[in-house]
Amino acid sequence: MRRLIDAHLAGHGASMAQLKLLAFLAEKPRRSTDIAGFFDQAPRTVTQAIDALEQNGLVSRSPVADDRRSKLVQITDVGRATLDQAMPLYDAIVARTFGSLTAEQLEGLDGAIGHLNRLFDGLEKTSDRETKTPPASARQRD
Repeated sequence: MRRLIDAHLAGHGASMAQLKLLAFLAEKPRRSTDIAGFFDQAPRTVTQAIDALEQNGLVSRSPVADDRRSKLVQITDVGRATLDQAMPLYDAIVARTFGSLTAEQLEGLDGAIGHLNRLFDGLEKTSDRETKTPPASARQRD
């Protein structure tokens, strides 16, 4: 679905990832660190995305009054116009895709996604514990 949306949005000079970032910035200007945290992305990845959007005139950066090192990223009028044009296209593709499913299929999908989310949560907790606890071989040496 992402590929389909990206292909349709390309005609509007945007991608789904850029659209998400523009929608996030449409709420209010943000610092790069806030953007990286919200999207769970590396700061460098966010900087590259912002650079591309800024180059196309979709966002701008301005200094933060209380922090000389930070910049505030805000959507421009051109970015807002791009968002306004692209969102109906995005919404139509999502509606057409999920609208093709029956109520029973949607319930099944919801159940499957819920199951996978719980599974991933458990795997993350297990992974967190494993990284905090040294392997048995290392503990025996102490």
